[in-house]
Amino acid sequence: NNVEGRAESLPEIYASRRDFLKVSAAVGGGLLLSFALPSVSKATAMDHADTGTTVLNAYVRIAPDNIVTIMSKNPEIGQGIKTMLPMLIAEELDVDWKQVRIEDALADAAVYGRQVAGGSMATPLEWNPMRKVGAAGRQLLVTAAAKHWKVAASECTTAAGKVRHQASGRSLSYGALAAATAMLPVPNLDIIKLKDPEDYKIIGHSIPGVDSPLVVKGEPLFGIDTVVPGMLYAVFHKCPVFGGKVVSANLDAIKAMAGVRQAFVVEGGTNLAGLMPGVAILADGWWRAEKARRKLQVKWDEGATA
Repeated sequence: NNVEGRAESLPEIYASRRDFLKVSAAVGGGLLLSFALPSVSKATAMDHADTGTTVLNAYVRIAPDNIVTIMSKNPEIGQGIKTMLPMLIAEELDVDWKQVRIEDALADAAVYGRQVAGGSMATPLEWNPMRKVGAAGRQLLVTAAAKHWKVAASECTTAAGKVRHQASGRSLSYGALAAATAMLPVPNLDIIKLKDPEDYKIIGHSIPGVDSPLVVKGEPLFGIDTVVPGMLYAVFHKCPVFGGKVVSANLDAIKAMAGVRQAFVVEGGTNLAGLMPGVAILADGWWRAEKARRKLQVKWDEGATA
């Protein structure tokens, strides 16, 4: 990846694109903020034309119990993006990190736009958009509280998921205000006011990875943890020499092992994008498949490249 070249083009990206926000009610009451770039929203509208609905880019849900759920749209592969992207929204929304819940977005480019890992571009590309959507949410909540109290919005402040009116000593949680915000006009993201870095409570501070406790306890989290009805686990043993083929294998002995459902020769080919020649073993558990592979005895014709 030409990171330097792409970095030079960032000002052009930010100058030419406009950000869109959609405000609606969440299921069960509360606030749902949807955020998109024009190119993404057009593609999404086309994909969802049969239902008449439009699902946009990254979004945040505020429930009546004051729990804030933030979607993390990019893939987490150990670089901390699942924690970092929601931090940007949470900071400008002005919530306590303890009340934040994070969900992985499904892979759907038509809905979420750019969803990749690589090139170290997530932070510079999402720095402004994610902060803007958080700031817009904060502005909506302040407006709702001001209308409820019949005071000027400029008299209200926010902190830790609450709107406060210092002069009267009143306060309301975001959860209590969430439903009312869904009826308010959408803030203009081009002029939305962002926090002064001196006021950051989340950005720039040490925040533990949101999945770290799950990793430590070995709870299901990764693709290998996926389970669907009737699923089998497979291992594949290929020739140690490119272009080699299977002459024979002790398939009957492998099939007789506990938990093994099937074992067979794969003819394969020399296309590196496909399967190489080898033996596949399917079992009702990964460890049983791997134990069978270790007992596998294959006679190879290693071919001309041996």
